[in-house]
Amino acid sequence: MLIDVTSFTSGPRQIENAVLPQKTANNIAVASRIMGYIELLQPEFLRKVAGKQLGQSIDEYCRVEHRHQGEEPVEQNENQQVEYAEPDEMMESLIKLLKEPFADYVFFYMLRDMNVQSTITGLVQLKCANSYVSPLEKGVQTWNRMVDGLSLFLEEVTVEGVTIESEMLTYLNTFNL
Repeated sequence: MLIDVTSFTSGPRQIENAVLPQKTANNIAVASRIMGYIELLQPEFLRKVAGKQLGQSIDEYCRVEHRHQGEEPVEQNENQQVEYAEPDEMMESLIKLLKEPFADYVFFYMLRDMNVQSTITGLVQLKCANSYVSPLEKGVQTWNRMVDGLSLFLEEVTVEGVTIESEMLTYLNTFNL
């Protein structure tokens, strides 16, 4: 994966109970939900920011364990020969540039979906002891931070064929104008 739960443990994207070392039922549930968003949104995000072909290549690269010789093997064939995947410098540089914007993209969608849960009888607004505030302003800030990161990505990327959809570079405001 391009990112993991650690992108949501501190800073402006911090999510309560997104802490992996503590294995409580709540932490596991939070981490599982975050990883669900990451797995769902990664192919779409990469397609939108790198084009269909390159985005698919980056996605496939992220889903394989790439390790150096002497570390854990990627796979072991039936003859017990260990095969290692060598890191691809171009892919590694693209991944490094896309991690933070992707974390913001995931967080934006998580903010959009919060406070509501689907049940068999319809959508239910979640309740708790805390008061809820609208996620709109934080969502706008998160999206705009992603746009800044993708603008930097465009400036620094040297790979031919990278195409970013215009919506991914469009700032939002709280009035949706």
